[in-house]
Amino acid sequence: MNLVLKVSFDNYDAWKSEFDSHDARAEVCDESKTTVGKINDHSCIVMLYNVDMQGLQNLMSSDYLTKLSEKMNIKNEEMHSFKPLEG
Repeated sequence: MNLVLKVSFDNYDAWKSEFDSHDARAEVCDESKTTVGKINDHSCIVMLYNVDMQGLQNLMSSDYLTKLSEKMNIKNEEMHSFKPLEG
């Protein structure tokens, strides 16, 4: 499954630094295709490809991400699945 997430936080640069250094994400999606689009200093869009949904759920509920979300006020505002257009 492919996902688009709208994420909000206190500071984009601090969030992006944590996002880029979080190697465990590669265990639940095709990290070579992961895309982040900055909206402003407090939100962005993240696209994840070939996501293992159970693995992602486990990762998102890990102690590390739970504490980081509290510390940085990270909220997944929206999540949508998508598939490539057939052409």
